[in-house]
Amino acid sequence: MVYSANIPPTGAVVSESPFVRSLDVIAMMPDWAVMAAVTRGTNYLRDLSATYLPQEPREDEDAYQTRVDRSVLSPYTSRLIETAAGAILRKPIHIEGDQYWLDLAQNIDGLGSNINEYARRALVSSLTYGHSAILVDYPAAAAVLNLAEERALGRRPYFVHIDAPQIWGWRKEPVTNRLLQVRIHDYDVRPLNDFGEEQVEEMRVIYPGRYDLYTLGQDVVEFTSSGGYSLTEIPLVPIYSNRRGLLISQPPLLDIANLNITHYQRQADLIHALHIAAMPTLVLEGWDDTTGSATMGVNYAIAMQPGNKAYYVQADATSFDAQMAELESLASQMSTLGVTKLFGQKFVAESAEAKRIDQAQSNSVLSIISQELESALNQAFAFAAEYVGMEPPEITIDRDFDYYRLIGQDVAVLSQLNEAGKISDAMLLEILRRGEVLPDNINIEDELEASTTNALALPETAENSGDEDMEDRVEELSS
Repeated sequence: MVYSANIPPTGAVVSESPFVRSLDVIAMMPDWAVMAAVTRGTNYLRDLSATYLPQEPREDEDAYQTRVDRSVLSPYTSRLIETAAGAILRKPIHIEGDQYWLDLAQNIDGLGSNINEYARRALVSSLTYGHSAILVDYPAAAAVLNLAEERALGRRPYFVHIDAPQIWGWRKEPVTNRLLQVRIHDYDVRPLNDFGEEQVEEMRVIYPGRYDLYTLGQDVVEFTSSGGYSLTEIPLVPIYSNRRGLLISQPPLLDIANLNITHYQRQADLIHALHIAAMPTLVLEGWDDTTGSATMGVNYAIAMQPGNKAYYVQADATSFDAQMAELESLASQMSTLGVTKLFGQKFVAESAEAKRIDQAQSNSVLSIISQELESALNQAFAFAAEYVGMEPPEITIDRDFDYYRLIGQDVAVLSQLNEAGKISDAMLLEILRRGEVLPDNINIEDELEASTTNALALPETAENSGDEDMEDRVEELSS
């Protein structure tokens, strides 16, 4: 999605137009631009080549465009973001509450996304920009009397994903930080004639209990509509990954993103230089280029005057070693910084104590982000519960970020401890669940009850089986 610049529309007064960014948003925009550059891919950077791959002095347009077209972004930052989100949401989000919430979580955004898919997108956005947000919306009422009728009509709350760059401004109470106004920018695609369509900029201004909708037309801001909702708070819930204030943050991987851009620039230079160096240049000493043209090829020869020379000039391959070394150094820095920052792992020898410290640090970073996501989801479901007048569910995100599966020897030791009465059956099942032996969605209480029932049924089954065997033996002897 492309966000328009902070320029007021012609004919509109800035102080009266919602289409203007606040100072806090303007301060965050340079960091957002860097993160967008390294997460939106090669074509995005090529379109912004004047910024991220500038033209060299005396470089003609054709040569410059060729260099831009050959440039490729290595997606170090985006892969790191995806990996971090995958580690935090490695296990499914647990929802404890009424069946209504379990059903709602299967289509949380009204577009078919379940809670795990939605949370992953929101977390990727938060890790990219520093924060994202959930807008809890609810369709307008149509003479609905009770919750049963609302369910029958399909009227239900839903989550709307908001990227940080979509929030253009806000107002808050000085002491409590309670939101009094939020402006959310978006684009609406509308049909035009029979087959065409047009894209229109919209600004949704939300207040406690009501909202206004504005459209940016040609040279004028148009007030489109207004409406109300039943909450006394603005149902916007931020998800922070590196919080600096209310709706203010900094991308946690900004330093790695800057290295990623430098890597892109150096790699573009190297690719272009290698292409040129791979094609040697023919030099004809003593050739008068005004007398005619020279044809080159395997089936041709050049007739030259005595003393003249013909030879190829080719770049020395060793001249690219420094560029290759720099690219490898940048890649190593990104890998080391990214992995140690989020996961606390180094690909070098280190002591066990150092590994424990690194792991504790990485778990604390991932744990804080996980707690922010869990808190935001609980708050969002609380808003949804206010809409429908129900008790909200409890959302839990597992903090086990490491994939560690118990091996057979571990299970054998645990079983011996259980048989000796050192640990309970419930504890054994819980350890097996956390150790990736049993499924995450197992209900331990149900399993204990089922195992008790099976244990009581075994003697009766064995006795009946013995009687049947005896009867079969008697019939065999009789025959």
